[in-house]
Amino acid sequence: MTEGEADGALAGSSRAATPEAVRASFDEVLTACPIGVAVSDTDGRLVRVNPALERLLGSSAGELSERTIQDVFHPDDADHLSAAYRELVDGPAGARIGDRRRLLRADGTDAWVHLCAAVRRDSSGEPVDVVTMVEDITELRLLQERFQHQALHDALTGLPNRQFFRSRLETLLVKLPPESRVALYHLGLDGFELINDGLGYEVGDALIKTVARRLEQLVANEEAIVARFGGTEFALLVREQHGTPQVPELAREINELLAEPVYVSGRGIAASASVGVVRRRVGEIEATDLLWSADVALRQADAAGKRQWALFDPDGATEERTEARLAAVMPGGLEMGEFEVVYRPQRLLDGGELASLEAELRWDADDGRVVEHRDCQRLAERSGVTLSLRDWVLRTAWNQLAEWHREGHRVRLSVSLSPNQAQDPDLAAVVHDVLDHGELEPRWLRLSAPVAAISGDEEARENLRNLGARGVRAALHEFCGSPADLRLLRELPIASVHLAAEAVRLAHEARFGDVAEVRALRSLVPMIRSCGVRIWVPRVETEEQAARWREMGCEVVEGACAGEPAPSSEVPERLFRT
Repeated sequence: MTEGEADGALAGSSRAATPEAVRASFDEVLTACPIGVAVSDTDGRLVRVNPALERLLGSSAGELSERTIQDVFHPDDADHLSAAYRELVDGPAGARIGDRRRLLRADGTDAWVHLCAAVRRDSSGEPVDVVTMVEDITELRLLQERFQHQALHDALTGLPNRQFFRSRLETLLVKLPPESRVALYHLGLDGFELINDGLGYEVGDALIKTVARRLEQLVANEEAIVARFGGTEFALLVREQHGTPQVPELAREINELLAEPVYVSGRGIAASASVGVVRRRVGEIEATDLLWSADVALRQADAAGKRQWALFDPDGATEERTEARLAAVMPGGLEMGEFEVVYRPQRLLDGGELASLEAELRWDADDGRVVEHRDCQRLAERSGVTLSLRDWVLRTAWNQLAEWHREGHRVRLSVSLSPNQAQDPDLAAVVHDVLDHGELEPRWLRLSAPVAAISGDEEARENLRNLGARGVRAALHEFCGSPADLRLLRELPIASVHLAAEAVRLAHEARFGDVAEVRALRSLVPMIRSCGVRIWVPRVETEEQAARWREMGCEVVEGACAGEPAPSSEVPERLFRT
C-alpha cells in the first residue's frame, strides 16, 4: 500500500462514524440547541424533547412523553398539523414542513413559533422518526400585531381608521345577503377649530375621544361599525334591521348625544355634527360608491349650516361626478393652456360708453365642455388652484390691456376676486409684481373684493389700502348696504360698489314697485353716493331695467344689456366700436 493509499484509508475510516457516535453527537446537539427540538415517532408520539422546548412549553420531558406532537400545538391548528405530519411521513424523502403556528403552554397561554419538521430515514429509506424544530417568535408576532393595529386604527380613539373601515365595508358587502340594507352616516364636527384655538388641543383631543365613545354607545345594540376618518370626521355603518332607527331619527339622536356637555378642566363643552347619509341595498352598490355618496351628502349637509343632515340624492350624482372630475383636472387644464380670459363690458348708464372691461375665465375642458367664469371660480375653490388662476388672469389681462392702450383704446381693466383670492396675504405683493413688470399706470386697474371677505379680515383690508396708495382702484361686490358694509366705505379707499346680485334680482322681480326691497334700495343709493362711491349694477338684462337703475342714481351696469363677454381677439370689433 502506498503512502497516499494509506492516507485515503485513514480518512475513509474517520468518515464512517458508528451509529453510537452519531447518536451521541445528536444528543449533544439536542441538549445544547437554544431553540426547541422534539423527536416524535411516525405516529406522532413524542420520544424526546430538549431543554429549550421544555422551557418554552413549561412542561417536563416526563410530562410530554405521554403526548403527541400535535397535542402541544393549539387546538385550532391540530387537525391541520396532523394531516401535514402524515403527508410528511408518507411523502418522498427530503420533504419538509415550514410554517408559523401556535404552541399551547402548560399555563394555557399561546406561544407563536416558526416550526420546521423533517423525517429521519434508515439506510433503506424507511421513515424512523420526525424531528421538529420550533423557534419562539411570540414577541415578534406581538410587535407585528401592534404595528398592524396602529396602521388600521386611529391612534387617539382606537377606532378603525378610513383604510380599515373601507376593508371591513368591502367584506360586509360581499358577505351580507344582497337584499340587506345598510346606511352609511358620514359625520363632520361643526366649528371644532374654535375649541382647539380657544381651549387648546388637549381639550380638543378629549372631546374627540368622548365623541368616539358616544357614537359607539349609540349603536351598541345595532350591527354597526364606528370609525374615525381623521381630523373631525367620523363614520357609522349600520345594517338596517327590524328596530333600527330610521335615518331622521338616528341623525337627530347623533346630535342630541353629542350636544350633552362634557366637562374638561371644569369647562363644559359639547359638539354638533353635519351628517351625510346614504342608504342602499347591499346588492346595488360597491364600497367606493357608498363612501363617495356619503361624502357628497356630507358636503350638502355642511353647506346647509351647522347641525344639519342630508340624504344622498342619486339624481344629482351624475352632475356631482362631473363637477368633481372637472375640479380634479383643473390644475392640468391651466398647465395645458385650456383657459382663456374673456372680457365682459361694463357700461355707463348715462350714454352707454364703455366704463371698463371685466376679466373673466372661460375653460375649454378636455371633454369638450365650456365652463364659464362663475363655475370656474367655484370649481377652483374645490381644486385648490384659485390663487394660481387669479395670478394668471391678472398677468394675462394686464398685458392684453397694455396692447389695447398702444392701439389707442383707453379702457380700464376690472378684476373681481373670490373670497379666497381677496383674503390671500400675498395679494398686494402679487399685484405690485404685475404692475412692476407692466407698462401701464396702476390707475387703469380696478380690483373688486367681496364684502364678506373684507369685513372680518384686517390683513385683507390692509392689502386694499396698500394697493390704493399706489393708485389701484378698489371696489366691493355683493354689497348689501348693512351698517357694517357702509362703514367699510368710510374706512377704506373704495371707488365703487357692486350691488348684491340677490338684491338686484328682487328689484327686477318686483318691477321696481313699491315693495320693501325696492324702498330699501332707493334709500341705500344716496347713502352710498354720499361716501363718494359710484354704484355698479350686475345682471341687468333689458334697457327698461337699465333705465330704472339710472333713475335711482346708479352709474354703471353689466349684463345682457351691456353686452356679452368676448375673447381678446373679438374685443376690438365687438366692444370698442360700439
